[in-house]
Amino acid sequence: MSLELYNHLTAYGTVIETSFRLNNPSAYVQWTEENFDYVRYNPRKDVNRWGLSLTSLDGGMSGIPDLDSLFDYNKDYGTTYGERDFSTTTAAYNYPDLAEILLPIKQHLFRSHILRINPGGFFPPHRDYRGMNIDSYRIIIPLQWCNPPNFTFIIDGKVQTWEYGSVYFADTAKMHYLFNASFDPSYMAVFNVSLNEETINFITRNMRQK
Repeated sequence: MSLELYNHLTAYGTVIETSFRLNNPSAYVQWTEENFDYVRYNPRKDVNRWGLSLTSLDGGMSGIPDLDSLFDYNKDYGTTYGERDFSTTTAAYNYPDLAEILLPIKQHLFRSHILRINPGGFFPPHRDYRGMNIDSYRIIIPLQWCNPPNFTFIIDGKVQTWEYGSVYFADTAKMHYLFNASFDPSYMAVFNVSLNEETINFITRNMRQK
């Protein structure tokens, strides 16, 4: 059933832009930089990637362990955390414009964050899902410096060009990777969303008509 729901969503495209929009995303980026401390994203790897928790275990923003590898953290500390344990929104999430956009699906969000990809930072080719039990999907809001030629985000062999502030579904079950070749950090918000009819309707009933 979960794969059937996911296929229903991806029938509309690999990347789907919605009519939801974060006004002035650069102002949101500046606000986060002025008020919070970005921390290493997956600090076990020496890659120039940083994160700011939008949801966490208890609303804290240390990034521990939500911005770490859960597999490695659980192994090292004898814990059993799963991605859905990180569902409490943080102060960085409670930006009025952002919170208003996501209010209809707030209860379905978990392990979400802003990614800051500094110059030279990258994610190698990978898939976010495997097998037939897909029970969530990704929403991406590109915030700043996320477009080619300085920043490259490729999904299923296609280079993406984003409208800053727009809310997108992205099919990250397909192979994807990204790289920042510029002199400026790139910012995007990434949300994990529970896969169900309510959250699918959030996307498919609000697809942007171009």
